[in-house]
Amino acid sequence: MSTSPGEIIAAVTISVVTFLLVLVFVRSLCQELLTSRENAATTQAAVAAAALAARPPEPQAAGYRDNDEDLEARGHSDALEEHSRQRRADPTAGLPSFTYNPSSSLMTKHNVTSTSGGGEETCPVCLGAFQVGETVRLLPVCLHLYHIECIDPWLNVHTTCPICRSGIDSPMDGSMLLPPV
Repeated sequence: MSTSPGEIIAAVTISVVTFLLVLVFVRSLCQELLTSRENAATTQAAVAAAALAARPPEPQAAGYRDNDEDLEARGHSDALEEHSRQRRADPTAGLPSFTYNPSSSLMTKHNVTSTSGGGEETCPVCLGAFQVGETVRLLPVCLHLYHIECIDPWLNVHTTCPICRSGIDSPMDGSMLLPPV
């Protein structure tokens, strides 16, 4: 059973051609996969951009108000709701803020003491120690002390202290002040 040189050449040629066809097929599959992923990413980016463009613009300043033509152009109830939301006063406007100094009379007058037990006053939100010269906010009812940048975002959404849930409205007289929790 000897094979002739022609049969060997034919077998090698068929093997090489088959290998090349498989290689071309696999490459085209990979190319199709890459193209579909790029198209999906492009589509997703376009959808995100369209969603961002469809969002109503945020007011640029606290005093921003829609004019009457804008109110009539949009749905009446939606426009009135947005208008009233924009007219609300800043909830932190009446709350005391000051430059932190642990030896100041304000700290001793309001009996603001360390809540960490280590003698060092810390912000309950970020857990960072207050540094002399930082701007802090004191909630008038519960006397909890916070960094302004930590508590103001909370107070823009809530009207209570994040620790004890007491309201942020000032009491009528100083006798109603409660010690910090």
